[in-house]
Amino acid sequence: MPPKKVASSSTPKLPLPTEILSLVFTYLLHDDRSSLAQCCRVSHAMFSIAAPILYQHVYVSSIPAIDSRSDHPPDRFTATGKEKTSTRKKKLLKNAQVVTIDFHHATWCGNKSFKYPKLDTLVLRLCINGLGPVLHAFDILEKQCSLAKCLEPRKLVLENACFPNTSSDMLGVPFKLFEKAEQITFIATLTTIQPGGGAGGFPKDQSKLKKVVWIFLTPNPATKWTPGTQGVMGRNNRSVDFDMMTFAHVVRSFDDVPFYIVNAGGIDHNYVGLKEWNETLVQEKFASTLKTMIIQGGFRRPYYLGQSEPNQDQEQEDIRKEQEEEQVSMKIWENVKMLTMKEYLQNHNWTGEFECEEAKLWLA
Repeated sequence: MPPKKVASSSTPKLPLPTEILSLVFTYLLHDDRSSLAQCCRVSHAMFSIAAPILYQHVYVSSIPAIDSRSDHPPDRFTATGKEKTSTRKKKLLKNAQVVTIDFHHATWCGNKSFKYPKLDTLVLRLCINGLGPVLHAFDILEKQCSLAKCLEPRKLVLENACFPNTSSDMLGVPFKLFEKAEQITFIATLTTIQPGGGAGGFPKDQSKLKKVVWIFLTPNPATKWTPGTQGVMGRNNRSVDFDMMTFAHVVRSFDDVPFYIVNAGGIDHNYVGLKEWNETLVQEKFASTLKTMIIQGGFRRPYYLGQSEPNQDQEQEDIRKEQEEEQVSMKIWENVKMLTMKEYLQNHNWTGEFECEEAKLWLA
């Protein structure tokens, strides 16, 4: 009687333990993403380990070379050229924890809408034009981005924020993202365009919001942050005093939330009115100017000219209001925390705000 055949397992054995493969795939994620994508197609067992690593951060862009869907195999298309939804859902939606959406034309996103079950951080890469930072570039169509409006991230990161122009009124950016987020991070990068000033419009109900971060980001620590040089509103070489009035209004918009300002010491010394650069002195000058503007942004007693003098009761009421507002302003200022880039990276969660290569430069 012939011996019975041993039933082979339908799942092939992995060449290495899962822990080791996870470390290898994590290395490939930053050094050889295409090879990691090929590992997803070896077997179901390899896919179950590689896919969550490869697609934990998804890039959605109108540029094919940037879009994460370029990692998909060619068979994701049907015979008529239509993309298979099942493939997209399996690889993108299921594993994505961080989603980055590039600025695009308002018609490109159309009515597309995807939901990511594990989404934690949404990064919007904005474009700065004459209107300020916008998600829908190259047009002025008042339309919320359909790719973003159905999402509810815990952390909202706005890359390419503008120091003198920060508001919730950004073309394409859904207002509800500001209402639902627990953390909002503004990243002010180097730009050549200097739009007109504007601020405010953020939700009054900030019960869910726990933290606001503003980062002055440059390509490396040796480069100093400067505002744009092309003034679309006819003003060039503006000083920090003028722009700080707008920024102070932004800080006052988040009056009861910790507000972290990162790398203020990396601002160019000429912009803040100093003769030479020193990180500590630049940060102190920035902080003192901001504090002054926050206090001045509250209620101020009116000035009376000529015979229109206030009665004594009205004057006492104005003094009382001014003193109360100064107390509120000081409370807002106490929530402002000034940090160096290294302090922030070492003590805070910077997921979605920096690439690993960027963080290494600042931590070196």
